[in-house]
Amino acid sequence: MRSTTLILGLLVTCGGVNHSQEAGGSWMDEPAIASWNSAGRPVPAAPDVDDPVNPRCRELARPPQSNVDTQVRDRGWDLVGAFQGGWEVLVVRGTATYDGMCRPMQYQDFVFVRGRFAGPLAPAPMNSRTDGALSRVTLQGPTRLTAEYLRYEEADALCCPSRSTQVAFDIAADPPVVHARAVSTSRAATTRGQ
Repeated sequence: MRSTTLILGLLVTCGGVNHSQEAGGSWMDEPAIASWNSAGRPVPAAPDVDDPVNPRCRELARPPQSNVDTQVRDRGWDLVGAFQGGWEVLVVRGTATYDGMCRPMQYQDFVFVRGRFAGPLAPAPMNSRTDGALSRVTLQGPTRLTAEYLRYEEADALCCPSRSTQVAFDIAADPPVVHARAVSTSRAATTRGQ
C-alpha cells in the first residue's frame, strides 16, 4: 500500500499522464473573445498567495530596469524573464509566486505603450504547465503583437501540451489599450522517436 501511494505521488509530482489540467485557457475557446482591457486602468495588484515565496526563487527575479518595470514591481509582482520591446511598446512578465522548480505561478504579461499601461495578455493570472499558460510573445510592429499559449488535453503529460493557441492582439496608442483580435489553435509539433 505504501509503495503504491509513493508511486502515485511521484507520477503526479513528475508530470505523469492523466493529470487534470486547470481550465485557464477556456477563454480562447469562445466563439468571440470578450475584451478584458479598457483604457486608463492601473496595473492590477499581484494576487495574494497562501504560502511564502521561496527565497531561492525570488533571488532569480529580475531587478527593475525601467519605469515600466517599477510600475509592475510596485504592484507586488516579481519581474521574471526578459522584457520584449520595440516601437515604444514593452511587454513585461510578473509573477506572484513560483512552483518548486521556480517556474512562475500566478503570472501575467503586461503591455505598455510609451510607458503607459495598456493591459495584460490574459483575463486572469496563469500558472506554468497548465492549460492556457502564456509561453511566448512576439511584437509585430507598433500596433500588433501575437502571443502563444500552451493548451493541454486531459491525457497530456505536464511536459508536453498537445496543442498551442496563437492570439493576435491589436495595440492602440492613444489611449493605450490592447485587445485580442483573432485566435488560432493547432496541434503541437512532435519529434519522431520520442
